[in-house]
Amino acid sequence: MSAARWVGCWAAVSLTVAACGRDAGGDHTALRLQAVADPVEAKAYRGLIAAFEAQRPDVQVEFIPVGRHPEHVTRLTTAFAAGNAPDLFLINFRRWGQFIASDVLEPVGPLLDEAGLLDRDAFYAPPLDGFTVDGRLICMPQNVSSLVVYWNRALFEQYGVEPPAADWSWREFHDAARALTRDNDGDRRADLYGLDVDASIIRLAPFVWQAGGQLVDDVQQPTRFALRTQRAVTGLMFLKRLKNEVRVIPPLIERRAESPDARFIRGGAAMTLNSRRFSATLRAVKGLDWDVAPLPQNQQAASVLHADAYCLGRQSRHKAAARDFIAFATGEQGQALLSASGRIVPVRKSVAESEAFLDPNQPPASARVFLDTIPTLRRTPNIPVWYEIETRINPIIEEWMFESVAQMAGEQNFGLRDGYFLVSRIEAAAGDLLRPPAAVDDGS
Repeated sequence: MSAARWVGCWAAVSLTVAACGRDAGGDHTALRLQAVADPVEAKAYRGLIAAFEAQRPDVQVEFIPVGRHPEHVTRLTTAFAAGNAPDLFLINFRRWGQFIASDVLEPVGPLLDEAGLLDRDAFYAPPLDGFTVDGRLICMPQNVSSLVVYWNRALFEQYGVEPPAADWSWREFHDAARALTRDNDGDRRADLYGLDVDASIIRLAPFVWQAGGQLVDDVQQPTRFALRTQRAVTGLMFLKRLKNEVRVIPPLIERRAESPDARFIRGGAAMTLNSRRFSATLRAVKGLDWDVAPLPQNQQAASVLHADAYCLGRQSRHKAAARDFIAFATGEQGQALLSASGRIVPVRKSVAESEAFLDPNQPPASARVFLDTIPTLRRTPNIPVWYEIETRINPIIEEWMFESVAQMAGEQNFGLRDGYFLVSRIEAAAGDLLRPPAAVDDGS
């Protein structure tokens, strides 16, 4: 269906509910939407809101940008406890667990279904799965991104390194990172690093899967980590070996002074790993020649799902208007607007295959990489405790990743034993959060 035709259908439906969500004594329904957004992203969301309000002049949407994910979750938690939560918020499925557990969300899927506003076949399946609990779509995803390699084309050309191939291997990735790590002033310290990357479970997981390992025993109902295998540990060790054995990743002291994003933007790192949202930031950087490539492959191709969704608070007094905003934002017009900003890989298939996303005049030139990797996407669990688990284990992963060879003590810290050491620390930090539920004694 064309964008114009879809908007017409949506407008016809919305006219029947326009009066249902109005504030008492006022002519407008006032919705509040909270999301993590930097200035570039905030501009894109405000453009989306303006387009919606042009179609629905009876609804006004206040956008509440938040700078970082931890602050976003904290503010939402506090607001729900105080009974003053925003009507809508955008959140990643890895971070929404406590809101499921506290039962403060109104399932969006049934609301859209009842109004005839949801055709599941029109959307990519992985993000829908990520936001589905007990067979119900709780929040409506807006994007289906993956972890990809961002690479600096000018630096690759300057040092005679072949551009990444669609099926490049760990070895080719290793060789490229090594060739691009340069000490240009002879002080025995790198001025250019081949790679910079955050150390977290979401960054390590794809390499675990590529090596044939598993993150947990069951992604739907996990009861334990499944990292205590040689394949899983080989995947965990891949990036650390690049850092300690080849030294293509900055040491901790330099990481604390400059983030991977900032280092890549200024040309201090030739490659970094990130999701689609980084594209919106890079488009605003003048003079930076960059592109994207799939993650390198080992035993198999695999990447990790990055998906955000619109969630609706159960306490909202304007559920019909909120539902219509979600329908617009994930419809053809809304998806095209956010795609043009560079912010999202559209969850709606028709827009993902359109020029709104694959615009040859906008970087990245290889935008189709994001679509080609969708069949390889895997996800982390969407259980209520997963955000707390990540909060516990990510500092441990960072400490382990960036310890120097000189700091490593004991033979367990060398080779694969170092990986098993990390697994032990992850398991200890997670504690009983993944413990199977206790069996119920029925008296038989």
